[in-house]
Amino acid sequence: MKICILSGPYKPEKCGISDYIKLLIAEFTKIGIHCVHQSINDEYALENTANNLPNADIYSFQFAPYFFSPIGLTGKSLQKLAKSLSNRELHINFHEIWVGAYPKAKWKEKIWGCFQKREIKSLVETSKPKTITCSNSAALDRLQKENLKAKYLYLCGTVPFSPYRETDTSDHLRVAFFGTLYEKFNYGHTATLLKKISISLKKDILIEVIGRRREHEGFKKMQAAFKPFGFVTTVTGELNRTQISQKIQNCEIGVSTTPFDIIGKSSATATLFEHRMPVIAFDDGDTPKEKLFVIKEFEEQLFLLNDDSVTDRLIKSIRKPKKQHFDGVAYTAKEMIGLFS
Repeated sequence: MKICILSGPYKPEKCGISDYIKLLIAEFTKIGIHCVHQSINDEYALENTANNLPNADIYSFQFAPYFFSPIGLTGKSLQKLAKSLSNRELHINFHEIWVGAYPKAKWKEKIWGCFQKREIKSLVETSKPKTITCSNSAALDRLQKENLKAKYLYLCGTVPFSPYRETDTSDHLRVAFFGTLYEKFNYGHTATLLKKISISLKKDILIEVIGRRREHEGFKKMQAAFKPFGFVTTVTGELNRTQISQKIQNCEIGVSTTPFDIIGKSSATATLFEHRMPVIAFDDGDTPKEKLFVIKEFEEQLFLLNDDSVTDRLIKSIRKPKKQHFDGVAYTAKEMIGLFS
């Protein structure tokens, strides 16, 4: 079997989707599947790729609206690629869909989202993929409402587990924040929850902000919310993947500031789950509750701030020994191969 992966600009270490592709290709190679990767940097390259597709048995198009255009609309060149893929064994994986697809979206987002949605539907209608996938509850719900027969495909973490013998013997309860710190996350509620757990376990809270930060306003909100509680905060700055894995293993709790309905597109949150951390998250209500999920393997690790029983459940989880790490890359590769059989 030969798989051709098509994607936007390829920038490992700087782009989560690029890291995901890099890990997948390595996993496919390890299990004997030949993989070629065609990165597409702009609209001109998109049209050139349409005219010069590599030979392959299967084509996997890793799509996000802003991959090929700064405005999230690509136009005729995307249609040309869709036509060239229409008679192939095609898989489209949506890392993101159109903007404005949530109840509180601004009217400008909704209008722009309508144009993006039209382009996405045209892409699907023209290319006629065998399989459409996405990585989160919100996107799956929106795609299915547009009669696009999408399936769920787990997006693995991009920090592989690095075996590590813990050396920190402090009495702190260490809480890992890894990934973007979104401004809209409920840091106040999180602080109250952590304080309750701190009192119950008789341990002071140590906040570990791991890796590089992008959302500075979110960090400021976190600091303001945590300051009255006296939590100690450390910021690591940029680390390599081995160091990140070891830092996470040295913590007892993880926090994801990504809303629950799109948590599946966060490779940082997937990394916390795969390291078998109990993960605190928040449901912002943008997607119906009955549509929300994480994969079965992580159900016991998810703790929603909205849940009245979250404190007791989290304390019980912290006291349990951690499960063996979860190989997310191998899991995703296996699931992806299953789509083609």
